[in-house]
Amino acid sequence: MRFMFIYPNITRPRTPQMGILALGSHLKHHGVDVAVCDLTFHEVDQWVRVVMEEMDRWHPDMVGISLRTLEFSAALPILEAVGDRKGNTLVVAGGPHATYVPQEVAPLVDYGVMGDGEDACLAMARVMAEGRVERIRELPNVFFQHREELVKNPVGPMFDLALAPIPHYELFDERHYTDHCFLRLVPGAKVCGVFEGSRGCPYLCTYCSNAALMEINKGAGKWRREKNALQLRREMDAFSSRYGMDMMYFIDEVVMTSDRRTAELRDHLGGKRTPFIFMERPELIRENRVRDLKEAGAWSCSIGIESGDEEFRKLILKRNMPDRKILDSYRLMREYGIRTHAFVMMGMPDQSEAVMRESIRLLQTIQPDSAQATTFYPLPATQLYGRVMEMGLFDPKVRPSNYYSLSALNYSSSHKEKIAMYADMVNLELWRDSPIHRLTVQLCMIIPQAFRLVRWYLTSPRGHVRYQSIRKMTAKQFLLKIWGKVTERL
Repeated sequence: MRFMFIYPNITRPRTPQMGILALGSHLKHHGVDVAVCDLTFHEVDQWVRVVMEEMDRWHPDMVGISLRTLEFSAALPILEAVGDRKGNTLVVAGGPHATYVPQEVAPLVDYGVMGDGEDACLAMARVMAEGRVERIRELPNVFFQHREELVKNPVGPMFDLALAPIPHYELFDERHYTDHCFLRLVPGAKVCGVFEGSRGCPYLCTYCSNAALMEINKGAGKWRREKNALQLRREMDAFSSRYGMDMMYFIDEVVMTSDRRTAELRDHLGGKRTPFIFMERPELIRENRVRDLKEAGAWSCSIGIESGDEEFRKLILKRNMPDRKILDSYRLMREYGIRTHAFVMMGMPDQSEAVMRESIRLLQTIQPDSAQATTFYPLPATQLYGRVMEMGLFDPKVRPSNYYSLSALNYSSSHKEKIAMYADMVNLELWRDSPIHRLTVQLCMIIPQAFRLVRWYLTSPRGHVRYQSIRKMTAKQFLLKIWGKVTERL
């Protein structure tokens, strides 16, 4: 029995797709022959050719494609080509887009999988190997199109992470570890191990599809699941023995869920002395937990702010995190020597210019080590998706290829420009604590047209040199530089 996964990685970060790694490892553990057709290292216009060549070479019995919403449009030619040439091969789709928009996916594949895919994929592989393909229509978590009707089977029990085998890291190209996109964050690191320690975020943010996934799995078992630290340590040791390892990255949405959890991680990971990067919510950050993770090897923590306006966070995003809690979280990380990264979103519905300004001001206050702003895109099955549809702000057929493009919502051109400006202010680090940065921000808020010159100055081919030199300028020198550029264009 041969199962080939397809990974359409349109933004092409060099990191393994952990859903595919978990599914592939589970299948291999139970005797299924698994391969991954990883498109990370190929241009989009080569994807169909690469997939067809891999199918001709490997002759899979089943092909599984992982679909995320922003990659769905780019993956359509693959689905069409595989469908035209599949022969006796079954085509199965999974991932977020298949889970939340099955009606869009079902006509293009033989079967789809909603939610956790380990048990469903293994059951599908087994009945196909037995020659009883028709039984797939009876399996939990499976959906398919029958004539013109979408059929969705009830979901089965959520996968028990304690049963997860040690991942078969070799399923992915070694470059995902030796050229990982986060290696630059830890000085001197050459190999990054990527690990999943838990599933099931306990929060219900309105821009996230987590609430919909919780509803789909209602009654199917415990939502928040964690691998014990000893299991994680075994995975780390297995990875390290194969590739070596200078740093680690945890994909978990949250880590500090309890004092017991952080103490367990401290006791089992501290001996490795391997720096790791993780994500966390301000609500869960406590001093003893920060201390535990520092002893476990924590190097950098990414903390979501999303908006600097406290009322907007609470009412629109359902993130009940007072400014004081955010400030304390960043302070604790700084005191224990853990670097910080801030997440911010621009362009959300009801997010006025005044609200976006608050994000810049909060960053100016907390001064993280780094920050990134993404442009809001309404994901299917989220509360904000329903909100923008009600407001007539969104065409679901419009799908940018990343979260840094101009807003895909039906805002005015001027508002889209403002969204891009405030996002760029974050990504160009204009929130840094210096008189020249503060003056630049104030100038651009008063005269938005001036930001075009600032953006040009910092992002042109010599932008890095100019960014370094801008720190050395006085406010007067900087204003004279900008005024000189303005008069050149008059």
